[in-house]
Amino acid sequence: MSLPNYETVDGSTPEITPLAAEHGRRLPLSAFTLLAGGDAFESRGGKPPADGATRARSYFKAQVTLVPHGASPEHLQRVEADIVRQLSGNLQLIGRMEASRPVTIDLIPPGQPLAKYGYPRSVSPRAAGLFWDHPDWERARIALRQDKLDSEPHLVFHEMAHAIQGLAFTQEENDLVYRTMLRTYRSRAMVDEVFALYSEREFISTVTAHDLRAPGVYGMARQRWNEEHLFTRFVRNLYFPYKPLAGPASGGGFSSFG
Repeated sequence: MSLPNYETVDGSTPEITPLAAEHGRRLPLSAFTLLAGGDAFESRGGKPPADGATRARSYFKAQVTLVPHGASPEHLQRVEADIVRQLSGNLQLIGRMEASRPVTIDLIPPGQPLAKYGYPRSVSPRAAGLFWDHPDWERARIALRQDKLDSEPHLVFHEMAHAIQGLAFTQEENDLVYRTMLRTYRSRAMVDEVFALYSEREFISTVTAHDLRAPGVYGMARQRWNEEHLFTRFVRNLYFPYKPLAGPASGGGFSSFG
């Protein structure tokens, strides 16, 4: 979503506030058992939680503040609908987001620099969106460019994935993600982007030639994505623990590459 590898020109990343360890223990996610090399119960023919959408919408109403900056009602509805969809398959994940920091989402008018709205000056001018946080802020923040919402259907899912990683994962869980992925990708900033890219693929299955030619890690990770990767199984189980795991049904034979 930016210049060659990152959403910032210098590769800087937000100073996140990870989920408190006690909330992680109270609301365990089976996806991390998979990532650690263990087994997770595989649901076959499972159903999404009946109250998933209601719980996700309640989280959105209570914890997310939309600042339109002149955006259309259709764009506001789109952002809410995408976030509700992204969270509604996993009640544990919703519970974690409820226990984490609140989020403000700015819908940035066309042509305006994100720095004008309080985001770091290091943001790439080509970034369609950004998740950012700082310990001095009362709320985490997401920026979404209004003119990119229609042309980039994955935009909300991508930036919300950054928020999930930054707010709903414990420090130990984030360390596990980095240990797994740094064997393939060179920096934590790249790993953050790969998690968001694999996340968006769970909700927007169509990948265009333009997406595959994107610069840096954006095109590379989309080209490398595969059903048989361990990281695909991890991401799918994170959002849809009731679905069969990605990859061959027999288990085994999975690439550890993310």
